[in-house]
Amino acid sequence: MNQAKILFSILLLLSTLGSVFAERAKSLTFKERETLKQIEAQRKAGFSDVEIDTLHESIAKNIGEIKKLNELGVDKQASVYLTDIPATNSDIFKLDKENKTFLEFSLPQGQSYVDWPKIYLYDGYAYIYPSENFQDISKIVLMFRRVNAEGDVYVKEMRRLINPTPKSIVFKEDNTVETDSNSDIILEYYQSNTSNTIWPNEPIQAMEPNVTMELNKADSPLPYEKQKMIMQQYKKILRNIDKTVSKKLRGLQLDQRRMVTKMLEFK
Repeated sequence: MNQAKILFSILLLLSTLGSVFAERAKSLTFKERETLKQIEAQRKAGFSDVEIDTLHESIAKNIGEIKKLNELGVDKQASVYLTDIPATNSDIFKLDKENKTFLEFSLPQGQSYVDWPKIYLYDGYAYIYPSENFQDISKIVLMFRRVNAEGDVYVKEMRRLINPTPKSIVFKEDNTVETDSNSDIILEYYQSNTSNTIWPNEPIQAMEPNVTMELNKADSPLPYEKQKMIMQQYKKILRNIDKTVSKKLRGLQLDQRRMVTKMLEFK
């Protein structure tokens, strides 16, 4: 009889708890339910962005123009003949360890107070891989390094964002736009407490990352607010890279005109 009472009490408790949780599940507001639906829909579709694809296209187009001027020797001619003291100009296009062509651009550097009272020294580089025909971009690697400026123990950190398939905007026959999902963007984190650890200014690192994450992996996506933050940061950096590449192109075009003018100085 006692066992029956105990069993009945347990069943009654479980029924009560089930009702409570069901009520809580139903207590979501319409706005919250719609927000969850939008998050799931965006994760399913990916984090496409028209501006990001447009920036990819702009950077690729300017790199193609830079390549043409580079093949004409404009950069080397300018360093020798358009300066008071002839200088050796560094190569615009470099080769990585796999013999693939890339361009290197410096990102902001300085002191960071983001984790006050800790102070960090940081720097960064962007590596842009053009396609074989120099009409598109095949890969983008963003690298950020920092180390604490004070203390008895120095912790070196490096974070990298890799877009293995940056795509340009595509216009369909029906005038609609096809954008890249950007779901395959990869995040890497490196850390070392060893003072002699050096991560070179190269897109391919010999050391394996301590942590690797994918932006929108189907079975384990990152928190939604972090996904949005990553894409906003990526877009912000792309804007700066686009301006830098455009400035480099305008500089080469100006050097070409100056060289032509110099050759026409007959008096």
